[in-house]
Amino acid sequence: MSGHDLMPKLFLPKFMAWIAGPTYDLGEKEFRPIWDGLIIKMRLGDHKRVKKAYNKRTGEMFIEMPWGARVEVRSAQHPDKLVGEGLDHVIMSEAAKHSVETWERFIRPALSDHRGSADFPTTPEGHNWLYQVWLLGRDRYMPEYESWCFPSWENPVVYPGGRNDEEIQLIERTTTPEWFMQEIGADFASFVGKIYGEWDDMVHVKNHTWNPAWPNYIAFDWGFTNPLAAIEFQIDPFDNACVWREYYKAYTPLYEILNELKNRPEPPGYHIDCCFGDAADPEAALFTATHFAPCIADPESKKLPWRTGVDLIKLALKEYQIGEADEYGTPEVAPKLIVDPKCPTLIHEFNNYRAKEGTAGRNAQEVAENKDDHGLDALRYGFLHIFQLGAQHHLSEVMPGEPELVSVESGQGVSGMPFFNTNQEW
Repeated sequence: MSGHDLMPKLFLPKFMAWIAGPTYDLGEKEFRPIWDGLIIKMRLGDHKRVKKAYNKRTGEMFIEMPWGARVEVRSAQHPDKLVGEGLDHVIMSEAAKHSVETWERFIRPALSDHRGSADFPTTPEGHNWLYQVWLLGRDRYMPEYESWCFPSWENPVVYPGGRNDEEIQLIERTTTPEWFMQEIGADFASFVGKIYGEWDDMVHVKNHTWNPAWPNYIAFDWGFTNPLAAIEFQIDPFDNACVWREYYKAYTPLYEILNELKNRPEPPGYHIDCCFGDAADPEAALFTATHFAPCIADPESKKLPWRTGVDLIKLALKEYQIGEADEYGTPEVAPKLIVDPKCPTLIHEFNNYRAKEGTAGRNAQEVAENKDDHGLDALRYGFLHIFQLGAQHHLSEVMPGEPELVSVESGQGVSGMPFFNTNQEW
């Protein structure tokens, strides 16, 4: 596809393009359809003024038109040959196999002179540097980038049966699910033990526009040596959750973190309805409620199994029908939880959150690996308090009149937690 997209551009005067492969052999894949289209099918190779070479062994592969347009293959194995200037377009062949240095040190600067463009055709290989570039194409506030994900079965020429094509079904039956989803399904994150298997960047990563009419919450996972995570989300009238901002910071006192949160740029009509945190650190919750915004860390949340919060999030990640079926009978569906592209760390956690493996002869514990989970833990605390313990209403909504100020020592709510008056004081 990238080769065919490049071909018409070679009829522009002095258009300069590279096909940068991790090796010459891999770069040849994108060069081949260009050669077949221009040199063989259009027979431009018969013209003496068209210069050309196609030698995989030596790496000499190029086509140069009489009007100065040129495409050639370069290899990342020879960094000295990646030094260039004035490029109009580059195909990063098998981009996931490149190093970020190849792109940032050599290719990207060469494109700047002509405001050039680049394609990144590849099979995904996990959450490496390319995944972060791919996410830029999912952000509507980055119009310079666009990204797609094409499973092999979407090619009707090779697999006319689509997902149910006999060859696709055979490959799936004879390979591991993880390999199949990566190589055939174009999935960036497939591995054994993935907890949030429902997560799909194409489905759950969407831009969120702040709505001042909706409640806004911040969920905390307290930390110091491990980073404190603050996940900010809104909930619409249909209980759909929209995570729109994240904050992570380690080795910083809580009062400094809260001051930083207070001084962030805010959208018009910004407000915080409540904060939620891990009940294992009630002092942090009290300090946050006193100096920042109302904060609940209900001890009842610690009595619930870890799986309860995980199940709440998994249910929110499922797609539900939200509209009528289209002309082909396909219903309109959407999840009840989305994450804005401006939350890359939380997105990374969703893609890599995995269960602990069992030791030899023993079952695995019903917990996740204690790694890359701070934002997810914070979100889990928020979901537990809101959707399990019902912390969605102010005291004034259930008691007539203005509640009086109640001290921490004497005032206890039904769950054993202090509650707030309408001035958001203890």
